[in-house]
Amino acid sequence: MKTLVCVDGHDHALKAAKLAAKFACATNSEATFLFVRRYRKHTRGYNIRWKTTEIFADWRGQLPEVRFLHEAEDVFKKTRWCKENETEMVEDRIAMVHIGGGVFEEARVRMRSGSRAHLKIREGIPHEEILREAEEGRYDIVMLGARLIGGCRWYDIEHIPLTVAQKAPCPVAIIGKEFEEGQPVLLCIGKKPPPKSTLDLIRVIATRMKSEIEVLTVLRSADSTFRFSKNISATAMIDEWRSRSLSVTVKVLTGKPADVVLKTAPHYGLVICSSSEKPKRNRLGKMTKKVLCNQFNLLVLR
Repeated sequence: MKTLVCVDGHDHALKAAKLAAKFACATNSEATFLFVRRYRKHTRGYNIRWKTTEIFADWRGQLPEVRFLHEAEDVFKKTRWCKENETEMVEDRIAMVHIGGGVFEEARVRMRSGSRAHLKIREGIPHEEILREAEEGRYDIVMLGARLIGGCRWYDIEHIPLTVAQKAPCPVAIIGKEFEEGQPVLLCIGKKPPPKSTLDLIRVIATRMKSEIEVLTVLRSADSTFRFSKNISATAMIDEWRSRSLSVTVKVLTGKPADVVLKTAPHYGLVICSSSEKPKRNRLGKMTKKVLCNQFNLLVLR
């Protein structure tokens, strides 16, 4: 599984990095950590586009934002190594090092090798660069920290998690709290089950986190004749998971879907929703938006 973790210096991003490491343990996958440095026409100071060929002796001093990337990388590696008893491989390489004032010297630089964590910095409008990286890198999942801005009205300018969740070409996980092993996963479905392409992702998450999957359908009005088993495709999905020794239960509740999900969400480590309850391009359904903006851990499926 190829994971893109977006880093912005906030604690929620580190939680996303930790969760990405747990998934990596189960799939032997790699993660790329991305920091987007806002770029404007008249930006002052360091410009990455002018310095892409330089290797700095002190990255953290030259680029403060790189500290955020290293913090996320350290969280990722610490979590992953604790599970796999890995050791860090370091090797010396010859490089031209900028020592200041436009002066370069040849030196040996100790660089990590064999790592499954990659660091990237892009410049531009954050959500645009995240989406561009997700598209170009062909990632299986994008993970980023939740942020509550201005009460999270849908028209707030530059709500990055919302925009990424709406337009990303792959599933997006927005992390707002710790997701601990053993916490159940809530899968919200309507008339249609999740896309087949994401069923394996849900299975990996539930297996790695030792989570029970609770499949929830919310009816707007009571229907004594409703039987979940009539949904043949959903039943096949549940039977497949159970055949893989996953614990799966089914819930049918009555009320407004958004209100019901928000009421139950605090009891789960992860809430999984479709990108839209209605087939609208680049739009999230009302329920999915509300879960996203309340800083619950949310996985938006594609």
